[in-house]
Amino acid sequence: MDEKEIDSGTFGAMKGVAVQKFVAVIGNRNSGKSTVIRSLTGCPNSAFRGEVKDNTTGESIHVICSSPQERPLTLQELRRILKACAANRKCRGLVMAIQPTSPTKRLSMETIFQEIASLGSFQSHAFMLAPGRVGGSPNTAAIVTRLKSLKLKPITLDGGRFAMLNAQVINKRTHIAG
Repeated sequence: MDEKEIDSGTFGAMKGVAVQKFVAVIGNRNSGKSTVIRSLTGCPNSAFRGEVKDNTTGESIHVICSSPQERPLTLQELRRILKACAANRKCRGLVMAIQPTSPTKRLSMETIFQEIASLGSFQSHAFMLAPGRVGGSPNTAAIVTRLKSLKLKPITLDGGRFAMLNAQVINKRTHIAG
């Protein structure tokens, strides 16, 4: 599998294989991650974890609106969700909030992206909210470096903008919501 860096911020998809999207909205606590995800997917609340279905097309998006750093998610649970997405031909992919912390007991950003890449059937997109709604992120450069070490080139979103505008940027680049 070729994992070269691509300008769109994607990697992990094998040529000739039907690809689903993995969209990560990355930001510090209270930066607006779940608000952007709610605008993008139409999920009902900021703690939502589950599938959002388009009743017109029958297609769906799996959503993890609260980050694994805020609300625990085990590696086994993530693998189960990814397998369910991959097995569902009507699932467009997974949208997930991620805090760029370095936890010792919860899933790290690196572990999540490495798991996605190991499957080979997801195209990864990283979007980073900076500075976010509540205060700036002093470690933005460090987060970008961590993402680049995973062969990702994150797209930076202006956390001070309306969430629906950031959601439009994400959808324009990924087409996750059609």
